[in-house]
Amino acid sequence: MTLYEMIYFMSNLFMAFVIFKYMHIFYSDCRIHPILEKCAYLLYFIIVTVIHCTTKIPFVVLLTNLIVLFLLTQLYIGSIKKAIFAVLTIYFSLTCIETLFVLLTTYGIPQPLSPVHYESEFGMAMIAMICYAFVRLIRGFKNVRCNIPLPKVYWLSLFIIPCATICMLYPLFIVSSISYFLVLIALISAFAVNLFTFYLYDRISALMQEQMRQRLEQEQHRFYENQVEIMVDALEKIKQIRHDLKNKLSPLLDLAQTGNIEALTKQIVSLMELCPNTQKYVQSGNLAIDSILNYKLHEAQQQNIAVTTKICIPKDLPLPTFDIAIILGNLLDNAKEATQNIKHGWIDCYLKYDKGRLLIEISNSYDGKLEKQGEKFLSRKANKENHGYGLKSITSTLQKYDGELQIWYDATRFVAKVLLYVPTENHSLQDDCNSLHHTTIENIL
Repeated sequence: MTLYEMIYFMSNLFMAFVIFKYMHIFYSDCRIHPILEKCAYLLYFIIVTVIHCTTKIPFVVLLTNLIVLFLLTQLYIGSIKKAIFAVLTIYFSLTCIETLFVLLTTYGIPQPLSPVHYESEFGMAMIAMICYAFVRLIRGFKNVRCNIPLPKVYWLSLFIIPCATICMLYPLFIVSSISYFLVLIALISAFAVNLFTFYLYDRISALMQEQMRQRLEQEQHRFYENQVEIMVDALEKIKQIRHDLKNKLSPLLDLAQTGNIEALTKQIVSLMELCPNTQKYVQSGNLAIDSILNYKLHEAQQQNIAVTTKICIPKDLPLPTFDIAIILGNLLDNAKEATQNIKHGWIDCYLKYDKGRLLIEISNSYDGKLEKQGEKFLSRKANKENHGYGLKSITSTLQKYDGELQIWYDATRFVAKVLLYVPTENHSLQDDCNSLHHTTIENIL
């Protein structure tokens, strides 16, 4: 096997891996076992290589690539329209990169649908590297759109690693008497460095997402624990009041019958002390939302923040607890953070479900100071690297429900409005919600 053939096969094999990573940008759920999936891409490499070696007709090569790519999309769960879009995007974007690199490294413009004889071993290796960097770039943009934080060094590496690879390999290819074995080792090392570096970034990104998920689950558990404590405390107080009432009501009747008004008044005053004006927490009937609000409102009360809530939601809202915990928890945390250092601080919390739409509005006082970077709000906490992801998490969760987040503020008031589309075929939910229009819960702490 000549050096050209060896590099050609290695580049084609690496491009099969590039297409594998590119396909996973469009799809996440595979129909078959991961090992069989990888075998399918190995088969793709074999078919494309054989077709390219046995025929020099560009139209046949093009058609074969498109057909095999379309068959690969059938390994994943998705519609035909999505499959066609994925095939066209993958093939023509990578073809454009290859064509552009060929034009930059050769003389003359190739004729359409005519065989292209590209004989640069170095060029073939670099095309594979650049295509891989391009796919990583697209993957990075997708993560940013899904509000997955990526370090700046990730974006920098997309430029540095391919450039470093080119600088490392170029001297080997310009030497005419270079060892075949040395070129092979250098090429394998270059591909391995690219793969391993971005593999580490993938693992770090997955670890960050898992840590974020665990933190949210822990906070959700605290919501429920606090809700249980509130319910147990309320039951204990009711038992105590019932017990004390038995001992207090009997003397009242005697005092009333004897006309001893002064003693009766004292007894009534002491009786009222058994029923202090304790804080009332949210009691909408929706356990998930009640748990979150009660937990956060209790924290607000401890910080001497006045809170007003107005809740108009059905008992069985078809919304996952994890998602509502992300939205409500982050909004209330931001409101508390902005309000806790203000004298006479306040938070208003309004929730309403109507015709398949859930509206959440959290208003709070603040000191009029905001830190922004463009349209992005920044955390004012000292450790900014570990904070400031609340609004990102909310926005990412809202994408599941075609929802939106709107923010309005003036010198003293900050308002965050969230709209989610939560349709349901259960008409009784709408009836329950309509009934709540007349029994709206209003709690003032």
